[in-house]
Amino acid sequence: MSLRARRVDALTAAQRQKWAAARVWTARQAPYLASAVLALEPIVIEQDPPSHDLRAFPADPAWHIYLDPAALDTAAVPELGFWLLHQVTHLLRHHADRRPGEDPARWNLAGDAEINDDLRTDNLRLPDRAVTPAGLGLPDAWTAEQYWDALDGTPPPADRVDCGTGADGIPRDWNCGLPGLSETGRKLLRREVARRIREHHRGRGDVPAGWQRWADEALDPVVNWRQVLRSAVRRGVADIAGRVDFTYRRPSRRAAAMPEIIQPGLRQPLPVVAVVVDTSGSMSDSMLAQVLGEVDGLLKSLGVARNRLHVVCCDAQAHTAQRVFSAREVRLLGGGGTDMGAGLSAAAELKPRPDLVIVLTDGHTPWPAGPPRRAKVVVGLLDPAGSAPGWAASVAIDPAEVVSGR
Repeated sequence: MSLRARRVDALTAAQRQKWAAARVWTARQAPYLASAVLALEPIVIEQDPPSHDLRAFPADPAWHIYLDPAALDTAAVPELGFWLLHQVTHLLRHHADRRPGEDPARWNLAGDAEINDDLRTDNLRLPDRAVTPAGLGLPDAWTAEQYWDALDGTPPPADRVDCGTGADGIPRDWNCGLPGLSETGRKLLRREVARRIREHHRGRGDVPAGWQRWADEALDPVVNWRQVLRSAVRRGVADIAGRVDFTYRRPSRRAAAMPEIIQPGLRQPLPVVAVVVDTSGSMSDSMLAQVLGEVDGLLKSLGVARNRLHVVCCDAQAHTAQRVFSAREVRLLGGGGTDMGAGLSAAAELKPRPDLVIVLTDGHTPWPAGPPRRAKVVVGLLDPAGSAPGWAASVAIDPAEVVSGR
């Protein structure tokens, strides 16, 4: 098997004409993405014999797009134009950097569902191979991370699309390794596309809602609470998993060298996680269910054992802890006043004792003077007017974004 990367002038005149026609087609269908499509650098991949499916014209984070001459011959101009729009969306939305786990096929599927929902317009027909939320039995307008969680355990389609390194960050054999668009160039291009989207929306008003939200975030960036929460919890889990201690329950592997001395072995603990949920009257059950779903998917992606997760509902008092396998199993108990100190105390008394406690609250509560003994605490704050203690890592969560799925 041999792969040969060449510049676009390796194409025939007819193939170069089709490539040019596809770029013109994208400018008519989505003029606000035209500058992004023009920034793609085409690389021709010659395969002998054919070994990789490049019918989706995959891209890489340096903004190279890979053209298989055979795929180019069989694709109609609208189909080629669709894949150009599809690939620049992967790149603009940083899907390669957002992958939450080690299943690139599942992440590619989740990213495609997020993308194609916004590319489906009255004038744009999706190819048969294109993934849609409806085809997966899922709602529209979710983020790729939400589709990722919902697709857990779902096998990829037999004729699945491979969108390349630009979609999941995993290197491919066909990547050319040539310099491409610089990091500064990517940032400037991203802002230019966002500006064009905003102008197009003001002038014509036919920009999909997903692109409008993306442009608003690019031009007026806000902190992504999901990423901040993920980072805080990941640090907590990593600190716990990194604790290594000596134990006489397991003999040392070096015991044979000194049989007269009993030597301890090393033990690396599995993290035990407790989630304390504020169920006072000021908290919405639907909002809590959404955030619990986020935490559930986050812990699963970090490899936390499912039988080591406890949920404590707390209003003015802590209710009986629940050991659950999924956020859908949590029964939200309570509805009175608020005292997260009682919830933290109940979490500290769990057996085994938790190493990490995640508190979901509006912050209108008294806090104890310190965290539970030998436990790290992450507070998900669902009201900007609330407060979190200085000894805990806090993450501001916008309830409007939770309800809208942003």
